[in-house]
Amino acid sequence: MSGFAQPSAADLFMRDAERLAKHPDANATIGVVLHLTGAVPDLAGLREHVATHLPHLPCLTHVLSGDGPAARWVAAVPDLARHVSAQKVGNGPAALEAAVRLLLKEPWPEKAPAWRMILLHGHTPDGFALLYLTHHAVQDGGSMAAVHETLFGPMLPPARLSAPAQGLSCAGRPRIRQVLRTVRALLRHARQHHLWQSASQPLSSRRHTLWTQIPATWLRTVAKAGGASSNDVYLTALTEAITRWAKDAWPRAADRPLPVMVPVNLRTPEEATAPGNRLFLTRIDLPSNTTPSSRRLAGMQEITAVLKSPEHKAVLRAALRLPPVLLRRLVAASTAPGRLSVCASHFVMRPRLSYGEATVIRIDPIICCPPGAPMAVVALSYQGVVSACFRIDQALPGAERLPELWRDALAAAAQPVAGPDTPAPAA
Repeated sequence: MSGFAQPSAADLFMRDAERLAKHPDANATIGVVLHLTGAVPDLAGLREHVATHLPHLPCLTHVLSGDGPAARWVAAVPDLARHVSAQKVGNGPAALEAAVRLLLKEPWPEKAPAWRMILLHGHTPDGFALLYLTHHAVQDGGSMAAVHETLFGPMLPPARLSAPAQGLSCAGRPRIRQVLRTVRALLRHARQHHLWQSASQPLSSRRHTLWTQIPATWLRTVAKAGGASSNDVYLTALTEAITRWAKDAWPRAADRPLPVMVPVNLRTPEEATAPGNRLFLTRIDLPSNTTPSSRRLAGMQEITAVLKSPEHKAVLRAALRLPPVLLRRLVAASTAPGRLSVCASHFVMRPRLSYGEATVIRIDPIICCPPGAPMAVVALSYQGVVSACFRIDQALPGAERLPELWRDALAAAAQPVAGPDTPAPAA
């Protein structure tokens, strides 16, 4: 029997939602692509390297078994000959991205830990990539960061990894006043919006998988000038991109607040590498394009302030300990078709990563977009570069322009801050 608690409602939702997918594009696979410089390493050595760290990574040695109240985390030994492999791809970045898209569709073997690492090479003469994939029921963004910082980063105590939530206090019970404030906030955003339901343009399970990169200075510069966080700037630009696209392609999303589902990280240092999700998916309604551009960032700060509150996080953390049947009902209600919306997340990996003499120069994240959700976006900041992954329902007309629109929105926001005579920084 595993020493970990039973799976959370979020874990079961991610597994069960995948069963509704009519195409593998809408599966619950997430991951990262590490881009490294240097010679292609030996596969046997990579397997040995992973093997030596497995005792410290329980999220790689457990499987989710059973359904409903009987679901449990069960220990399982990975077969590294299957879990760690290599594949040669064609020349150029496009060939690498095409290989990643195909590997994303591969199913997971039964009764084996749901993760794999593929050494990809051939796309560049002076480097290689490590593609890491896992099932969202088993890992969230925080635990994926902890896995890679454990495997490829300096030795750090769990509290200094990127996985633990910032400003989270689990000491004592939350005050009743704060509990009421949090409950009111959750209920205020629980109403159905039906924004993405259309009889003439029904959503599908087919997905675009697209990436774009920007300099992290764009986010930091705008954030500093506005007294905001980088996450506020990221969400403001994402809202502007979606509403610009929607003006012609999906008018019902253009002139009203945009409901967005954001995961609030609730992972403690002790749970840095534990299996399962340690998050609370909550909805916020972001300013529409009817809000003056000069007020959008300030409006975003007001909206996201509650998400940053340690007291609010403490209530959400306590909610994870509610009876499982109540949590399952809460998750089912918040993810009903009329309530599902854009999913957006943003996280940072702070330590510099390397494998042997090869240095990780960029990390591209991979997010999933479950059935019923129109799109999901994740941005990952690492060593001065922010890479964003867009998973977009192919039923949305022209939505493959969204990465470019998001990038353009950030470039335009950063330009006036840098000065009218200063060119926008290049990616």
